[in-house]
Amino acid sequence: MDINKLRRGELIAGVSAVLLFIVMFFNWFGISQEDAVDVSQDNLQDLVKFAPTDVNADRLDLSAWQAFGFIDIILLVTIVVAVGLAVMTAASRSTNLPVAGSALTAGLGILATILILFRIIVTPYDLSRDIFVFVGLILAAAIAYGGWESMQAEGTSFGEQGDR
Repeated sequence: MDINKLRRGELIAGVSAVLLFIVMFFNWFGISQEDAVDVSQDNLQDLVKFAPTDVNADRLDLSAWQAFGFIDIILLVTIVVAVGLAVMTAASRSTNLPVAGSALTAGLGILATILILFRIIVTPYDLSRDIFVFVGLILAAAIAYGGWESMQAEGTSFGEQGDR
């Protein structure tokens, strides 16, 4: 495996994917005890399962893994594909996929960015946004950009991938 074989796009996508995986364990959303009064009864019942065991805790924070129901799975698939693209390129392996790995990375990166942006606008359980949700958005966009730049270096486009 030769890291020097990585193009700029694969490096951006791979590093961003690893960082996104790490950031997903940090607090993306939260709510204080004062604000919990305003949460609807249905959402409050869902939040109880994440409640800390410390009764004196004045704030409930949720990571991406806790706050998302299905989006975290899409983010994980995006991370695996982006890291896989970098590893396969560094190992000089080619995949016999009907779609280029760079196109998959770019497409999933775009999807991940849209899903995180949706959750920033429509927060789960009426929670407030913490700084790491915005860091996650930037990293997902960086994965999409890295995949797109890798596509440009390969000379491929989404239109060509659809015709494959």
